[in-house]
Amino acid sequence: MILSIASNVSAQDLLEKRISIRVTNQPLDETLQKIGDLGDFSFSYSPDMIDIKSKVSIQAINQSVREILIEIFKDKVTFKERRKYIILQKNTDYDKPEKPENFNLNGYIIDNKTGRKLANASIYESVTLASAVSNRYGYYKIRLPTAPAAIRLEIRKEDYIGKTIAIPNRQDTYLQITLTPDTLKPISGKLVAQTKSKVDSLHHKVEIPQFSAASAPAPFADTIRPEVAMNRGPDRTTVEYDKFKNTYRKVQNRFVSAFASASQAIHTRNIEDTLHRPFQASILPFLGTNHQLSGNIVNDYSINLIAGYSLGVNKLEVGSIFNVVRGNVRGFQLAGVGNIVGKDVVGFQYANFLNLTLGNFTGFQGTNFINYTGKNFRGFQVAGVGNVVVGVLDGYQFSAGYNYAHTVRKGHQIGFVNYSDSSAHVPFGLFSFVQTNGYRRYEFSSDELNYFNTAFKTGVSRFYNIFSLGFNGFLSNKPLLSLGYGFGTAQKLGRGWMVNADATLSVVVLKNQKIEDINIGMLKIALGIEKKIGNQFALFAGPTLNLLGGEDSGFFKSSETKGIRPIWIGEKPTASTKEYTWLGFQAGIRFCNLTR
Repeated sequence: MILSIASNVSAQDLLEKRISIRVTNQPLDETLQKIGDLGDFSFSYSPDMIDIKSKVSIQAINQSVREILIEIFKDKVTFKERRKYIILQKNTDYDKPEKPENFNLNGYIIDNKTGRKLANASIYESVTLASAVSNRYGYYKIRLPTAPAAIRLEIRKEDYIGKTIAIPNRQDTYLQITLTPDTLKPISGKLVAQTKSKVDSLHHKVEIPQFSAASAPAPFADTIRPEVAMNRGPDRTTVEYDKFKNTYRKVQNRFVSAFASASQAIHTRNIEDTLHRPFQASILPFLGTNHQLSGNIVNDYSINLIAGYSLGVNKLEVGSIFNVVRGNVRGFQLAGVGNIVGKDVVGFQYANFLNLTLGNFTGFQGTNFINYTGKNFRGFQVAGVGNVVVGVLDGYQFSAGYNYAHTVRKGHQIGFVNYSDSSAHVPFGLFSFVQTNGYRRYEFSSDELNYFNTAFKTGVSRFYNIFSLGFNGFLSNKPLLSLGYGFGTAQKLGRGWMVNADATLSVVVLKNQKIEDINIGMLKIALGIEKKIGNQFALFAGPTLNLLGGEDSGFFKSSETKGIRPIWIGEKPTASTKEYTWLGFQAGIRFCNLTR
């Protein structure tokens, strides 16, 4: 393999060597000898196949060997390189009377201002989807069918004005193409970026492009809207927005590089046109009916055996493993492992493992593992492990694991753990945390069962989670500790006053009790009145209703109770009592989050 690579590199240099020669009415064999001497290589050919005594005339100044040979032989001879030789052979297709099914166009892509040969230009035909990329010397070769009534060749190059060329002749042709620089596009930033990039001397790397895929109207306005007054420098919001845009573009670029071949990445950078196809089928992103132009094509229907890659989907896409779309999806998208979309989705999306949408989403998104939406979401998001919405949620998140949304504007988060920066509606879960406008209390209190209680309440004021811990040290006739969880709701009364209603279920542990012997539980329903003192502190107090029970009797001796005495409901407990019900009282201090 190493010898083959070395041979190809050497051969490539032979045809692209630039020489100057002037010959007038000289024999062909002598002319070839001069060209070989100037280029430091030799020709190999059979005199029976080529008329070496024919007279030729040529004048070339600093031209490639390829261009000189094309001018000498036209299409009658083909040539290929092997080490230090260029092998000449008769073109057997040239003399065929029948019309061939395909023909070749080849030549160079040239900057018409400077005469420089342009590498990495895209050449394609939009009907047959035949395509090619010019090599590092600017040379291209594209094979086209002879059947279509009209063939129009499209040439695109980043920072150059695109060109369309009609091809009237259906035969092998040498076609040199010039492109004009697009002076309206700012390229200074790109030049700076290129100068900072590291050079790899062992590999020829294709730079992944900054692209702008054709997009449908976004269903949401952007979450971040920077506004800068005239004649003023950028504010903090603008700086953060610029950072967000740069990060988003980097993600898109890595997204393209992960799934696109080198040719597809070049086409993505060069071609801004959107191509359409009613149907496509592929085995891999670079192996399908859309060929190397798949990243520039929007399909109505798409079927992918292993992984597919396209600009967009309008109706239906099904993939056994991965579906990869760098633009928008409308309709249904189903995948065995994952769906990855670079922009927006409107419709139904399901995958067994991962749904990753970098833009907005409207509709239903479901998976057994993780859903991720990079901007705003409207609809239903259902996942076995987690849902993530980086922007605004106008809908519902259901998960057996966690739900994350930056802003919940409509709908609810329902999951084991819920997190949001701000929420206009109630999250339902075992743990819910709302950063900006949520409800949080760090509470310290005392009641008739436990001399010391601490609790953490988190969520929103209409519904929050409670995590509680009570203990008495090793005092006699008191439980060692109680560990509880519950729910609560709070209502503002105005002027710093608030009323709370909490329900907590706790496990009670006695002194010297083994873990496997723990069998006492307590339900506590509390009503509290809170009065704020400043922004971060509040005092509270209120009555409680308590139900305590276990398998053993007589563990709670009411006659020895000290401190706050309970008001028993029903008969006063005895040594045989297993269930205790009473009215109690609690009071304490709370540390509040600043936003409440």
